[in-house]
Amino acid sequence: MRIGELARSAGLATSALRYYEEAGLLPPAQRSAAGYRLYGDDARGRLSFIRRAQALGLSVSEIRALIDGPRGDSAADRSRLRHVVAHKLAETERRVSELAELKTELESLYLRLGQAQVPVCGHVGDCECWLPTQEEVMAMTAEVQVVQACDCSGCSDPDCDCGCDCCKVSV
Repeated sequence: MRIGELARSAGLATSALRYYEEAGLLPPAQRSAAGYRLYGDDARGRLSFIRRAQALGLSVSEIRALIDGPRGDSAADRSRLRHVVAHKLAETERRVSELAELKTELESLYLRLGQAQVPVCGHVGDCECWLPTQEEVMAMTAEVQVVQACDCSGCSDPDCDCGCDCCKVSV
C-alpha cells in the first residue's frame, strides 16, 4: 500500500511515517515505478507497536533498540521488553516523586499568595514566616478539595454567582 493509505489507516501524517523510516523504526519502503513508497501489511503491525510503545513513554531510541535487538524466541523478546518496561517504571516513579515535591512547593506558594497580609521581614526566604503553618495547609487542602469536586462550568468566571460551594470559596 502507498504511504498515504498506510498513514490514513494508522491515523498518522505521512511525515510521521517518513520520520519513523529515517529513525530506523520502519524498514525502508519498497518503491513503485513512479517512486512512491510502498509498504506491506506488516507495516501496520509495526506502527501499532510503535504508537503503543510511545504511549507508554518509550523514546524513539528505546523502541529502535527493541526492534533492532537480536531475533530470539518469544521468551527472550519478552524478557528484553520487560527489562525496558522495568526501567521506564522506575523512571516514572522518580518523576512522580518529583511531581509530588513540586505539588508541595506549589501548595506553599499558593498559601503565601492567598494571604491578605504580606510578611514584613523582607524578601521571600529571609525568614520562616514565609512558610505555611499546619493550619494554613489544612485550610488550603480543604479549599482545593472543594474546587476539585465542583462541576460548575461558571466557576472560571470571577463574577460567577451560581451559588455552588466552589464559588463560595474565597481565594
